[in-house]
Amino acid sequence: MKILVTANYTVEGIERLESLGFAVEYDPIEDRESRLSVETLKERLQGVDVFVSGFESVPAEVMDAAAALQLIVCPRGGPEACVDIEAATARGIPVVYAPGRNAETVADHTMGLLLAATRNISLADRRLRERTYTGEPVGDAAAGGEREDVTWDLGADSPYTTLRGPSLGGRTLGIVGFSAIGRRVAKRAGFGFGMDVIAYDPFVDATEMEPFDVERVADLQELCRRSDVVSLHATVTPSSRGMIGPAEFAAMPEHAYFLNTARSALVEDGALRDALARKEIAGAGLDVFDAEPIRADDPLLERDDVVLTPHIASASSDVIERHTEMTVADIEALAAGERPMRVVNPETLDGFEIDPRKPKVEI
Repeated sequence: MKILVTANYTVEGIERLESLGFAVEYDPIEDRESRLSVETLKERLQGVDVFVSGFESVPAEVMDAAAALQLIVCPRGGPEACVDIEAATARGIPVVYAPGRNAETVADHTMGLLLAATRNISLADRRLRERTYTGEPVGDAAAGGEREDVTWDLGADSPYTTLRGPSLGGRTLGIVGFSAIGRRVAKRAGFGFGMDVIAYDPFVDATEMEPFDVERVADLQELCRRSDVVSLHATVTPSSRGMIGPAEFAAMPEHAYFLNTARSALVEDGALRDALARKEIAGAGLDVFDAEPIRADDPLLERDDVVLTPHIASASSDVIERHTEMTVADIEALAAGERPMRVVNPETLDGFEIDPRKPKVEI
């Protein structure tokens, strides 16, 4: 049986697939711009039994053109972004995916944005590089001394004064969306930084939050009112699109910070820019934007109270290792006649079997 892999996989993962008996064609697509078109994919999937997609779109017409296709693997948390799940289910094709593959990495990045925004770390770095806080050391400092009175000026324009930020211990973090990433952020913030953590997620009950020492809040407005930091970790659905708007920003304390490492569609267009302009909140840390790459004339680029990163929260080599391990393990389970752990349409598994070493019979 043949498997085509266009996702980035580890060498070990490819070797494991080969050891199962698959004839593996590994052709990783490095970015969205080089992904295979629908028409090209129809051709490439001729005779292919298993397809591991990188960035390719797999609509119903591709499935119909690929007569041999038995299994689709999408090594990401949201396979519906590229695979027509309803069409796959109707055709009895299981779709293996990798929920939470980037959860640790995104949680780390979220905490990085939190620290950078609240303690003005990136702004301090920028001002030093711009030579705002440079000069000739005086007295004992010139020789590497440690006298406090000669290290920095403590006046109104000094970095000690202008770059002050709040400590995190005892502050309240409000998490919107308490799934894999939100839970890991809660652990880091609560157990690591001593923050009080509250969360809003209508699909998660209080008993699931208790092990993380998180208080469930039933109302989004209440979460905004009570939080010193609001961090988004929800998925975009018809009900969550634009869930953070002018009313939510107005409800936040003026000293609050806003973080988004999820999706920009969760925020109503223009609402954050307006809130910052009106000083309704103290600042923000963003990894996602309305347009990506961010437009060169975006007002956010001119603001000192916003920390920006170019959608890199999940940019870690560990993510490739993680999604390889998760999806290959499930392919191995299917090949052994066992039930995989991560299938988005499990109803397709009844009677499903795949034997990589079984010779094909031409009809």
